[in-house]
Amino acid sequence: MILITRHHRVGFTLIELLITISIIILLVSVLTVALVSARTSAQVAETQSRLTALRSATVRFKEDIGYYPAVLDAQRSLLPLPNVDIPTDYRADAQEWYSITSPAEYLIGYEDRSYDGFGRLPGAPSNGPSFPEMPKLGIRHPGMDGVWRATHTFANQSDDGVAMVSDRNPFTNGKVYGPYLEVENEQMFGRLAFEPGVSQPMVDPVTGKTKIFYPGDAGYDTNQPMVIVDSWGTPIRYYRTVYPLPFDLTKPHMSIAKTYPPSNSYDRPTMSDYVVLRPFEFEEGKVIDGSLADFRDGTSQSTGDTSTTMELQTGQFAYFSAGPDQQSNEYIRADVLGLDGNVDFPTDETNADNIIEVGP
Repeated sequence: MILITRHHRVGFTLIELLITISIIILLVSVLTVALVSARTSAQVAETQSRLTALRSATVRFKEDIGYYPAVLDAQRSLLPLPNVDIPTDYRADAQEWYSITSPAEYLIGYEDRSYDGFGRLPGAPSNGPSFPEMPKLGIRHPGMDGVWRATHTFANQSDDGVAMVSDRNPFTNGKVYGPYLEVENEQMFGRLAFEPGVSQPMVDPVTGKTKIFYPGDAGYDTNQPMVIVDSWGTPIRYYRTVYPLPFDLTKPHMSIAKTYPPSNSYDRPTMSDYVVLRPFEFEEGKVIDGSLADFRDGTSQSTGDTSTTMELQTGQFAYFSAGPDQQSNEYIRADVLGLDGNVDFPTDETNADNIIEVGP
């Protein structure tokens, strides 16, 4: 009798093991990409929804108050107007004329009555006039100058004529307006922080973004300006058309309540003047010529791209997020990689994912 012995192989060969590991890595990579894509899509949708809510809130503010919110600087004082007298100067100045503090200031009204005329003063006695004024959210009319009489001749105006937040002298009686924006969650709002003696908010040294503190963070300070952020934790920008001149800071005026009629003349500012708001790509038949060129030909030239939309030419305000990459090119509309002749600014397509909501 011949006995036949059969050997049964147990386990994987090295090649089989490497192939299996490669397949697992590939599947994990595909799953990771899908999860990141889904998360990014959700963040874009959340930010777009937030910008849409801000647009609706701003329209309601205009219906009640009679004008759109003023443009405030990072410390909540009135931001000086860009120079409209010289086209080249205005073109450059306008790119920085936006606010990250105006939305919370006007649409939420989070401070006490010494800032916006409504709310309980800190430490107010129970029999004091401000004690019953709760909840704190809401504002009283910002006045003829749009900044609670900070530019009023009877306000405590600073010697240099700039309407500082400390110059406000709001009316503390009358109708209460707002809040105009619904609070979604605690991560919708944050606070800025400043280094001593520095006028611009702190910047994260790793990400290069404005540093935002939330309740519970070590740097959170309720005395600092509040901002509304996008899904990536960056302050949402508020743009609006420049107020018609003259804009006299020494007496009451109604310049802030006026708007320029649509025009392609540089001295009739439009939302198209803000290069970062212009679409990276245009729908067919939607592109028109704007009033000012972008900086494709450099800062000293004004013969760059003038492409814009009728929506921007006729719009009165806009809200802006830099999108998932959190990057934006303030000077070139379609910053296409390798753009010929562009030597002054980077061309890395950062504007392709910008999220913009134009009103009304």
